[in-house]
Amino acid sequence: MQQCSKLFSEHYGVYSGVDDANKKGRKITLSAAYYASKFASNPNMWVSLAYSKDILIGQCFFLRKELCNSKTCVWVAQLVVHSFYRNRRIGTKLLQSAWGFSNYYAWGLATANSLTIKTLESVTWRQVTPKYIADNLDVIEKLCDDIEFANANRIEVENNKSQIFTNFYPEHNAHDAHIYIERLGQLQDGYEWLAFTFAPQSMCYSSERMNQLLEVSAEQLNEAYSRMDVKNQPWSHYTSTEIDYVEKVCKLKSTNRILDVGCGMGRHSIELAKRGYETIGVDMSESLISQAKSSATNLPVTFDVKDCRYLSYRGTFDVIICLYDVIGSYRTYQDNELIVKSIYKKLKPEGMAIVSVMNMELTKSIAIHREKIKENVGSLLKLKASNIMQTTGNVFNPDYFILDEDDHLVYRKEQFDKDGFLSAEYLVADYRFTKLELEQMFKDNGFSVLDAKYVQLGHWETPLQPTDSRAKEILMVVRKK
Repeated sequence: MQQCSKLFSEHYGVYSGVDDANKKGRKITLSAAYYASKFASNPNMWVSLAYSKDILIGQCFFLRKELCNSKTCVWVAQLVVHSFYRNRRIGTKLLQSAWGFSNYYAWGLATANSLTIKTLESVTWRQVTPKYIADNLDVIEKLCDDIEFANANRIEVENNKSQIFTNFYPEHNAHDAHIYIERLGQLQDGYEWLAFTFAPQSMCYSSERMNQLLEVSAEQLNEAYSRMDVKNQPWSHYTSTEIDYVEKVCKLKSTNRILDVGCGMGRHSIELAKRGYETIGVDMSESLISQAKSSATNLPVTFDVKDCRYLSYRGTFDVIICLYDVIGSYRTYQDNELIVKSIYKKLKPEGMAIVSVMNMELTKSIAIHREKIKENVGSLLKLKASNIMQTTGNVFNPDYFILDEDDHLVYRKEQFDKDGFLSAEYLVADYRFTKLELEQMFKDNGFSVLDAKYVQLGHWETPLQPTDSRAKEILMVVRKK
């Protein structure tokens, strides 16, 4: 609360002096007690925070409320970004983290700042329009009950006007203000623009904005994987059987040193350690590594947060495992190949590696949504979202992915909720390989391919046909030349 008070009071803005000439130019301030009483005490109020190291640089307080007709709506009560960090899309990222569900019904705020409305429109892909606001006044009025500065009886909405009396008198931001003055009216004293967008509205998109969304989603990939409920997903229940296979194929010895690349919660590393092997597990997710460490007390295993593309360890390993789609988690061939190069670098001469990736041939055979995303970015916005990553892990459900064969990418919209974090939706894109492509990539990077086959999880001994519905993985055993 103190940090939020400090950020707001130093960086929100100044009074216009319209209501009190003595206030003109003075900073608008809020106390920590205000945040505690007005925001923290409301069970429907949430906050999304942005930090640079230990410094709070952005905050978004928002009301999230499900109305009686099951429409989930959001009202942003406060959005503040540190002045030094403005024009870096911090506000956009705060709003994107505040909501992501494509099945929310309404998103909005009251503001005298035109830039804030522009950010709202950018994140929701919709334009603030008085007509839609007028048609949904009943929704907005119900939200007003939880917004202490909003009086439902003081809303004024007409053809070219949408404002609400908040008894607030800040100095107005002039950037692109004319756009919103024409659309939402010249602000009256004590009023702010009432800016809302709604799910039924047509979405506005461009290649540039879609690329920005993809960039944000790439940054959020780590977070999406760390929120998977791995322990309760079927594919994670075959750890012992899979390590039996690794022991047999690699003819493991008690003196072998093993590296688990993309270890997640460390289930394979821990099983190896239980069998007496010196093992190191690495993953990009701090959250997953923390969980792995807590499950591995008194075992000969070490866990580290590492980018699997750039592994840095002294010495080399006898065996490396890289299982369940670590290769393929990046959007480009080059980034995924960097993982292969790291594996090669960290293996001893004649060392062996076992990898598994998602099967592109099965993907092609079942895909019902196919698009060249660069030519039709709007198809991503229309794609139905799911909670597959959080629940079942069945990312081969064709109802919920788009296949872009040109780029080898499979796009999904994954929702997460009720897991102790902000509800969110992530745009996930994974790169999928055919068996021949995977073999060639390893051969190009100095490996001999000892075995490559299509398999079902937990049944690695049995090869399957490439389009068998059970053959979701390609399993490969290689040796460093």
